[in-house]
Amino acid sequence: MLNYEVSKKGYEQFKKDLKTNNEAFHWFKSELDFLDSFKIKVDCETALQQIKTINSKYSTHLSFGKSELADESRELAAFIASKSFQSRIGTKDIDVAAALVIDLAKAAKTRGRFLLSFASKYCHHCYPNMFPIYDSINAIYLKENYSYKDKKDYGEYIDAYSRFCQKIDVNLVTVSNRYEGFYVDKFINNIDKNTK
Repeated sequence: MLNYEVSKKGYEQFKKDLKTNNEAFHWFKSELDFLDSFKIKVDCETALQQIKTINSKYSTHLSFGKSELADESRELAAFIASKSFQSRIGTKDIDVAAALVIDLAKAAKTRGRFLLSFASKYCHHCYPNMFPIYDSINAIYLKENYSYKDKKDYGEYIDAYSRFCQKIDVNLVTVSNRYEGFYVDKFINNIDKNTK
C-alpha cells in the first residue's frame, strides 16, 4: 500500500505513478487493456465470456458449475444481453445507474444471491465513470471517511463515492476522460488508509 494524500495533488501523483511505476503497479497495463477491450453491446455468449473473465480477475465468487447449486452465469448473461440492460447501460443518470446495478445483482434468480460486487464490476467495465466498483476495500474506506452505512445500497454507495471524488476535485459525470472512474477506483484501493 503506497502513501498518497487524499487530495487533487495526491490523486494526480497516483495517476502519474500508475503509468510509470511498473514495479508497484505491474497490473496496470493488463487491467487497462482489458477495460479498453470490454464490449458493451453483447449477445449472451460474449456476455458469458466477459462474466467469466471478471470472475477470474476479481474473484467475484460465481460458481460456474463448481457447486451443486445452479450456475448463475447464464442468467446473468441473459440479463446483460437483454433490452432492459442494454437500454440503460449508457445512462448519464445516477439513479438509473444505481437501479441497473441492483437489477443485475439480483438477476441470478435461481440461487437468489445478491451479487453487488460482481454487478458493479461488470457495469464499471462498460462505463467506469458512471459505475463505481463496490468492493470491501472501497466500502470500508467510504464507511470510515465518507458516511457510507454499508447496507449494500448502491445509490448510497455512489453518493459516498461522489463525496470522495469532490475531495480529489473530480466530477465523474462531467469529466471528459472516459477512464477517470477506473483511476479513481484504483486510487481508493491504493491510498494509505491511515492518510486522511
